[in-house]
Amino acid sequence: MNAKDYKIVCRIIMYDKIQSLRNEEHKSIQWIADHLGVNFRTVKKYLEMTRDEFETFSNKVVNKPHLLALYKSFIVERLTKYPDTPAAQMHDWLKEHYPDFPKVSPKTVYNYVMKLRSDYNLPKVSEPNRQYRALPLTPPGEYAQVDFGHKKLRCGNGTLQTVHFMAMLLCHSRYKFIWFQDVPFTSASAIEAHERAFEFFHGIPKHIVYDQDAVFLYDENIGDYKMTDLFSSYVKSRPFTAVFCRPADPESKGKVENCVKYVKQNFLLNRQYSSLENLNTEAVQWLNRTGNMMEHGTICRVPYEVWSTDECKELLPYMRIGTHNVEEGHKVLKTNSIKYRGNAYSVPLGTYKDNSSRVIVKEQGANLVITSMDGTVIAQHLIPAGSGNVVINRNHYRNVSTSISRLTECVMEIFQDREMASVFIAEIRSRYPRYMRDQLATIQELSLKYGKESADAALEFCLRNRLYSANEFKSFITIAKRDETADIKPEIKPLGDESANLLSKVEPGKSSIDEYEHIWIG
Repeated sequence: MNAKDYKIVCRIIMYDKIQSLRNEEHKSIQWIADHLGVNFRTVKKYLEMTRDEFETFSNKVVNKPHLLALYKSFIVERLTKYPDTPAAQMHDWLKEHYPDFPKVSPKTVYNYVMKLRSDYNLPKVSEPNRQYRALPLTPPGEYAQVDFGHKKLRCGNGTLQTVHFMAMLLCHSRYKFIWFQDVPFTSASAIEAHERAFEFFHGIPKHIVYDQDAVFLYDENIGDYKMTDLFSSYVKSRPFTAVFCRPADPESKGKVENCVKYVKQNFLLNRQYSSLENLNTEAVQWLNRTGNMMEHGTICRVPYEVWSTDECKELLPYMRIGTHNVEEGHKVLKTNSIKYRGNAYSVPLGTYKDNSSRVIVKEQGANLVITSMDGTVIAQHLIPAGSGNVVINRNHYRNVSTSISRLTECVMEIFQDREMASVFIAEIRSRYPRYMRDQLATIQELSLKYGKESADAALEFCLRNRLYSANEFKSFITIAKRDETADIKPEIKPLGDESANLLSKVEPGKSSIDEYEHIWIG
């Protein structure tokens, strides 16, 4: 029996089963769909067909040529030669080699590639295959591993809350600790989690293995790792040695990778979120009840027992250095803005002073509150949906040291007729309330540049023609100044001796136009 015949037989068996459950056992359509694991509409459609109609339909479906059948030989040839080719690359190759390749979804290409892999026995093989070897047991107290994870939990009101956690695991005993927070980890919060882990372990391991995470590193530097300033200072203050995995090599710390998976699939699975404090309390209770109290499948012993009898005494002494609530701060960019979760937010001009400029960022409901390191609120933005947004408060890029009322007084003092100036400014305020500061600043700048006489003329012109804006004021004063300078005769600077200089000052004679008109008429 070939593959097509086999598929037709399977479909007929399904048809007969649906008919039997409906006509003989009188089951509902929804019950049959749930029982057989098929769509409700599929069951309904099969029930409406006679057997002959269904067989005709099945033959048509099974024998229907695939949309990509024309490219079958190309795909099979490539999969045979390059068995590690992903469907996405195959899609690109098809578009590259066949200019008229139809526009199809990546899923269509993926399904057809997987079908051909199955039909022609061409499994995907990663090259080169990595060879593994068994490792000896890690001596007690020598190594720990650290990794991060996150998961969405449902709150009591039905909303979802993403929680982030850091896991540290002692390699010898598999004794573990986890710490949660509701925002991604920074160097400062990771250090706090380290301190809590050491307190939980009653000691410090001699080496800790990490991924090349931006929380700890800012440059791989071909093996001469450059740690962030805060984490580098912390490592120097503690007796352990930081060991970093090579890029894209998570298997170097597989013990803690399994720990992260265990936390997600056991402790966090279907857990309801109430508060961060409660979650961390529940996590410690879970560790003392299950996480560290169940026999480990690899070492065949209970982690707590191994830690208490063998490993705890081999750990380096621990004394807390008082890092509770250490806040590293968020880096301020040269553009007087910060990056947070894929979006850019403005901060007031002058916040950036040098590369060490930092602010504290916290989410409060739908708002992002930005404070200085001493806790003073300097900005507040509504958090937009998605990422890639640039959120700007126009006031951040203005000089707001002078109040609008004081700026109004300064502008009115420029003009000779304060009553006219008051009317002009009042009209501007009614038309441009949100841009009042910008309007006044423009008028002040132009008046200082072109002088009070030009400013008075521009004011009189704007009021006479009912033009109430700084732009109209600017148009008049600049055009008037240009016309004024056009009437000034340019000074001629002749080249040569004194006689040339005298000739340059001689003006030619002028005739009246009446003389030419008399000649023409005559």
